[in-house]
Amino acid sequence: MTMTVDEALRERRSIRAYLGREVPEDLIRQMIEAATFAPSAKNGQQWRFTILTGDSKLEFTTLYRSELGKLDYDVGSSYGSCQMMERVPVVIIVWNTNERGWTTEVHSVAAAIQNLLLKAHSLGLGACWIGDIFYAYEAIVKYFEKPWKLLAAITVGWPRVIPRMKPRLSVDEVAEFLD
Repeated sequence: MTMTVDEALRERRSIRAYLGREVPEDLIRQMIEAATFAPSAKNGQQWRFTILTGDSKLEFTTLYRSELGKLDYDVGSSYGSCQMMERVPVVIIVWNTNERGWTTEVHSVAAAIQNLLLKAHSLGLGACWIGDIFYAYEAIVKYFEKPWKLLAAITVGWPRVIPRMKPRLSVDEVAEFLD
């Protein structure tokens, strides 16, 4: 069964509870390919992805948890995000090549993430965009030894729980029409 764009947009949720089943590499590749069809600043295609499973995911989450423990201020939901990354089969680290230093390059990578999330949903997978990794930004960049800017982490797996849709603001609440 094929999902319409409207169905994908309305039904996609941030999934935070996953089954333990592995995700086939082919499905991850389909998600990454969908991401590459996002619009990008001057067609720079600034997105890059590091896919973590198994031991590489364990090493990353161990580093992340350790870095959180070094901080002496409130890290919000970061420990919950760490626990989710520890339990999920796949974590995707998202990078911005930032070749020109433009803000629009960040926008490009964000558009790629949205494509990736929608494709995951269309494949029956769950995913969650995680920004909490910024609490350990420097350590993560150093750990992966990438010349790029860290933009996000995304958890991917088979949903155990699909939350109900949270209320959305109406068009009239978010848009102003000028004539």
